[in-house]
Amino acid sequence: MSELLELAIAIAKEAHEGQTDKANRPYFLHPQAVASFVDTEQEKIVAYLHDVMEDHPDYLPESGFRERFGDAVTDALLLLRHDRDDSYAEYIDKIKKSDNRLAIRVKIADLRHNMDVSRGITIVDPVERESFYRKRNEKVTRCYMPAIRLLSEHLREMDEATAGPAAETSANAAPES
Repeated sequence: MSELLELAIAIAKEAHEGQTDKANRPYFLHPQAVASFVDTEQEKIVAYLHDVMEDHPDYLPESGFRERFGDAVTDALLLLRHDRDDSYAEYIDKIKKSDNRLAIRVKIADLRHNMDVSRGITIVDPVERESFYRKRNEKVTRCYMPAIRLLSEHLREMDEATAGPAAETSANAAPES
C-alpha cells in the first residue's frame, strides 16, 4: 500500500471518528466499502476521501487536498461534493458532464454501497429498521438506480469514444486463417 493511500485512510478515519451512519454503524465503514468496489489506487484514495470534503469542509481546505493528493484526486473530490442548492439529478448530471472517469467510477461505487441492504441490519428497533428500509428503497428507486444507469452508460460511451475507429476496424477485420 502506498503512502498516499495510507494517508487517505488515516484522514478518513480521523475525519469520520465518532460519526455514525443512519444505521448507527461507524461511518468509516462506508468509505472503506466504497474503496473495496474500485480498482486503482487513485480510485481508492478518492473513495476514502469522498465524504471528508463534503461532510467536513473545515477538516482540510481544497489546497490541502491538492498539495497532498494532486489535481486529479482533488478535482474528482470537488465533483463528488454535492452542493445542496442542486437537485440530486443536477448533481449527478454535473458528474456525468465532467467526463471525469475517476469521479464517475467512485460515484458508481458509492451508490452501490448506498444500496446495500445489509446496512440496516444492525438497527434493533423494528419501527426504526422499517423506516430505514422504506426511505432507502425510495432512494434506490428514485435516485440511486437511475444514477448508476446514467453514469455507467456514459462511462461505456466514453470508453467507446476512446477506442474510436481503430477498434471498429480491427473488430470488423476478417479473421486470419
